[in-house]
Amino acid sequence: MKLTKKQLAQIKDKIQAERERVLTKLGIDEEMFTIKSEERSDEVDQATADYQRSQMLRFRNRDVFYSKKLKQALEKMNEGEYGCCEECDETISFKRLWARPTADLCISCKDEAEKEESSNIVGRQSKSLGKQVDMVKTV
Repeated sequence: MKLTKKQLAQIKDKIQAERERVLTKLGIDEEMFTIKSEERSDEVDQATADYQRSQMLRFRNRDVFYSKKLKQALEKMNEGEYGCCEECDETISFKRLWARPTADLCISCKDEAEKEESSNIVGRQSKSLGKQVDMVKTV
């Protein structure tokens, strides 16, 4: 069942609000990423500060990626392609899109993709990052 205009409008409002929230969050003070002189007082303090900055950068990168996914969802809406599963071309349910507005797969195809990903230990592929993850270490 195709999404109604009302459902699309509700999801669009949600996506726009979420994107605004993420973009506002990304505009955080760059001072957070500089090392202050008092943080360099000893090696343990510096290591802790470095770790905290590393975590903040990781979360910031995650937000940048999420912002791009939200933008893609809005672009799909404008092109009339939003809410269609990329695997089976079926309509993604409103409940799923409301819970995860950036969903590209219906729940059935997503379950199948996760089963394949978890069962393939040699060469898992990260769907969100679009790159191969090598699970076998060579010496």
